[in-house]
Amino acid sequence: MTAGLRVLAVRPSPAPQTIRMDRAMCSEPLELEYLYTVLTDPARGPVHTVTLWDDLVERGDPVEAARRAEAQVVLFTAHITNVPTVLAWAARVKALPTAPRVFVGGVHAEVLPEHFYDPAVDGVLFADALEGIARLLARLACGEPWVDLPGCAFPTPTGWRKNAGPFLDPTALPVPKRPLLERQPERYRMLYLPRCASVKTAFGCPARCTFCFCTEMHGGAYGPRPVEAVADEIAALPVDNVFLVDDNLLTTPERALALAGALRARRVHKRLIAYGTADFVARHPEALEALRDAGLEALIVGFEFVTDEDLAEVRKRATAADNLACIATCRRLDVEVIALFVVDPAWHHRDFWRLARWIVRQGLCFATFSTLTALPGTAIARGQPLPTARDLWRYDLLRLHQRPAHMAALTFYLWLFALYLLPGMRLRTGLTLLRRYGLLGGLRFAAESAWTGLEYLVRLWRWP
Repeated sequence: MTAGLRVLAVRPSPAPQTIRMDRAMCSEPLELEYLYTVLTDPARGPVHTVTLWDDLVERGDPVEAARRAEAQVVLFTAHITNVPTVLAWAARVKALPTAPRVFVGGVHAEVLPEHFYDPAVDGVLFADALEGIARLLARLACGEPWVDLPGCAFPTPTGWRKNAGPFLDPTALPVPKRPLLERQPERYRMLYLPRCASVKTAFGCPARCTFCFCTEMHGGAYGPRPVEAVADEIAALPVDNVFLVDDNLLTTPERALALAGALRARRVHKRLIAYGTADFVARHPEALEALRDAGLEALIVGFEFVTDEDLAEVRKRATAADNLACIATCRRLDVEVIALFVVDPAWHHRDFWRLARWIVRQGLCFATFSTLTALPGTAIARGQPLPTARDLWRYDLLRLHQRPAHMAALTFYLWLFALYLLPGMRLRTGLTLLRRYGLLGGLRFAAESAWTGLEYLVRLWRWP
């Protein structure tokens, strides 16, 4: 039997120039645990010795961890703002006395593998990465060539070779082993849900919002897992709180009702948080009620805008009336709304005032705001030149990438800061924090939010 390799798999922390939100929300690193699962499965080839490094919670240096583990392979996952950090780490890994092989995957590599075409990287996995990495390391362990593996890109003497490949089959997704969650569950939380596991029920999103990176993943297609398999996985989790990490859990009423029924049939008593859309909730309140009865406690909703004109501009399926109906339905069912909004650099002051008044009228307690950003690879960025890898930390959804049309950049950022403060200035928010977090938890959340706001201003000053 072929001996396995010593592997270090790394999830990076946010770039130092960006805002850290992991004090309030730090999801279980499911991508690392899936890697661990497939690389220690004897049915897939050699059993490798895998060390997981979640830089969001670990103290130390992953490159030093690679040296200590005498890693033969280092795997990095990455979002767009992680790209400069990952490339810098890869260069340092290659400078170790015995240089490991370095491979990169993750959501950004899935859409734009070209950003990782770097001398310090030995390969990029962009399609069916779990199957790809198992095959790649099996060949590496056996001393066989791997440059022809589908769904991967590799450097060759004449340039990078990108091999087309099938995207992941959701029905074949393994049930992940969860060594990080089981060892230290207290490290992972979603707002007021501590000790929170993550579960993937589908890949991609059927919507076609022009600004959204999620619609470009999984080959631009929507790939749901079988509902029964999802319910079985949730039922077996060692913790009581679960983050359903789909880009959009609420796609069809039939699927939502089936998931709710499957959870009830297994007598699952978990607290769930998920992403959903306003138009679904507005048009299918009975499906949301069924999910509420099955444990759904909070819904992260991308409202984005509050006028029909702005919503249509980015191809949102929801209308302004849907947004209002969604909030009313969630409030009636006691499902907490975590609202996501987008602010446009083309706005006048009156547009900011309109959004601020809308938030106050709706009584929202949890809300985030991002700058409308043409993320590379999305529909809104079509035709624009691809930014260099060293600049990708700026795509944190807060910084401007163009001069505001009707105000100074500083004024725009102060408006953004004021919007973040707005929900916290209301008595209703304080009462909600008390109910959801308890007294000490609510005070801690308020203090951490204030610290994050200070960090926002400092980072904008230091890295404008």
